[in-house]
Amino acid sequence: MGTPSKVTSACLRVLEFGISCIILGVLSKFIHALHQGNGSTDSRLIFAISMAAISILFTFILVPPVKYSFYCFPLDFALFICWITCFALLQDLSGTHTCSSYWYDHYWSFYWGSAWKLPAGTVVVTDFGCSQWRVVLAFSFIISFCWLTNGFLSLYVCVEYYNLGYRTVTTVR
Repeated sequence: MGTPSKVTSACLRVLEFGISCIILGVLSKFIHALHQGNGSTDSRLIFAISMAAISILFTFILVPPVKYSFYCFPLDFALFICWITCFALLQDLSGTHTCSSYWYDHYWSFYWGSAWKLPAGTVVVTDFGCSQWRVVLAFSFIISFCWLTNGFLSLYVCVEYYNLGYRTVTTVR
């Protein structure tokens, strides 16, 4: 197993860890604000938080570029599928009008900006939390392809260096 594959794998795992922490932090802050305003938590956000926590756990375990971390390529592909599903579910909440959709205005922006604390009849002009929502969307897309890249790298290492792609033929006499 070559040094470039070990370094690339470790760098991708560290990137996955960092992105997972960012997604978990942003969504945790939102859910904290949501519970202060007595709002109900959307199940898609719970799925995204769960995916971030699972990703943190597995990247922490798989960061060392040793043999077992390359044998876990099916896990990399499974987490890619979970993350791309997570991105699709989150994107479907706000649709093509990311920061001007009904869901964003009446759920994310309302609770992120603490609008429930304002007196009745107060009009909020700014968009609260638009950049944070876009960060969650962008990083959930980026992390899915980090998992996919790491899966292909691990599969390549297993086939090339660990002889998973070769069959041995023995003849009996």
